[in-house]
Amino acid sequence: MSLTYIETMTDSNPDIKLSSIVCIAKNNAIGKDNAMIWHIPEDLKHFKRTTLGKPIIMGRKSYEALGKALPGRANIIISRSYDALPEGEPTQVFKDMEAEGDEINSGTSTHKVQSIEDAIKLAKAIAQKDGQDEIFITGGGQIYAETLPITERLYVTILDREYDADTFFPQINWDEWDIKEQRPHPAENEKDRPSCTFYTLERKAS
Repeated sequence: MSLTYIETMTDSNPDIKLSSIVCIAKNNAIGKDNAMIWHIPEDLKHFKRTTLGKPIIMGRKSYEALGKALPGRANIIISRSYDALPEGEPTQVFKDMEAEGDEINSGTSTHKVQSIEDAIKLAKAIAQKDGQDEIFITGGGQIYAETLPITERLYVTILDREYDADTFFPQINWDEWDIKEQRPHPAENEKDRPSCTFYTLERKAS
């Protein structure tokens, strides 16, 4: 991947921010065996509320973990394979993510591209057409790692617990970010759900 190329390309739509949204454990864990390893309804509501109506970018494995496109959003999937994307039954991950809030039946589309550069370009074009001001990276680990250096806004939920995982979010250098919002959420011990904190971070001007 050419980071310089991405930076040059994204400057063509400077008013549309590249954002990432993620829920991580204290040890930066985000998943195991291509699945979520926790169920935090408040975070799922936050994800849906924040991304609805805006283009989302994900890797093929993240898409396959859902089973089908998330409704109310342009789903842009990065896959270097020429095979068609499967559109099957929604998985439990999909059901969990869409269970929180009203059902959405419009504004859904699926697009396949072969590179992060093409994904960002397409997402920004869709956002501009729809009058939106940001696009989202939603996983998985490799896509997060490759785009974090050029991410302008980061929505990160940090769980107050470590988890066994095989997929991790890259280490956040907090010196590079301004905290725009910090909202704690209490633990639900009877349901074995840890406390967490919702952060909205904006990259500091260089």
